[in-house]
Amino acid sequence: MVAAAAVVPVPAYAAGVKLMGHPTDSPPPEAPHRHGWVPRRPLTEDRPGPEPPPPARPAWALPAALAAMAVVYPAAFWFRVVPFWSAMVAFSAFSWWAAWHPYLRTRLRPTRRLVVMGLVSGLALYALFLAGALVVQATPLWPRVESVAGLARTTAPGAVAALVIVFGTSPSEEVLWRGAVFARLTRRYGTGWRPVAATTVLYALFVGTSGSPALALAALVCGAVWARQRQVTGSIVPCLVSHALWSLLMYLYVPGL
Repeated sequence: MVAAAAVVPVPAYAAGVKLMGHPTDSPPPEAPHRHGWVPRRPLTEDRPGPEPPPPARPAWALPAALAAMAVVYPAAFWFRVVPFWSAMVAFSAFSWWAAWHPYLRTRLRPTRRLVVMGLVSGLALYALFLAGALVVQATPLWPRVESVAGLARTTAPGAVAALVIVFGTSPSEEVLWRGAVFARLTRRYGTGWRPVAATTVLYALFVGTSGSPALALAALVCGAVWARQRQVTGSIVPCLVSHALWSLLMYLYVPGL
């Protein structure tokens, strides 16, 4: 019995063997080290894994993306000195470059549960904002809502705008805010309510640079839901699906617009 037990292979992570530096072999930087965590693929030095991932972006990349957002939003929304949808495409591409990190590959694995969670929250937020639109129509805020909707709907063909919303602005904002920014704030403040609140407030403030109080309010409400989803699931898939669905539905139909 003792001899048989001696030849039973022991996983590398249990034996303390040094693992290769693959991005999926360690927890993402914002996750607490939970007892019993094991890497997805135990790669040892005797059995090399795939090519090492590309290095993370330089430290200035994320602040540069946020600074670009603070310039692009008012330029496209408020002053209208650059084409609206061209600015959104440019910002989306720059955000992906600035916020991308190898560990995000593990945060982008869709499962049925995560996708369904995103679809449900997206539909729920859309229903909430449909009801809110009926209330806002009787307030001085409504002309600002009409202005933003008109800008979005008249500056590009509907199919082009829908593609940019689903594959451009929505995923890029999630990678930037609920991906990179949320990770940094969680490392700084821990795993409680503070990173959720800080991410949401910062997101709303930056969206508010568009000059539209309606967009800032929407970012505050939706940002809180998406940041909490990010924290609970450890994935950006639900908030990415929810954001894309909500934005597309809001673009297609709002009562009175």
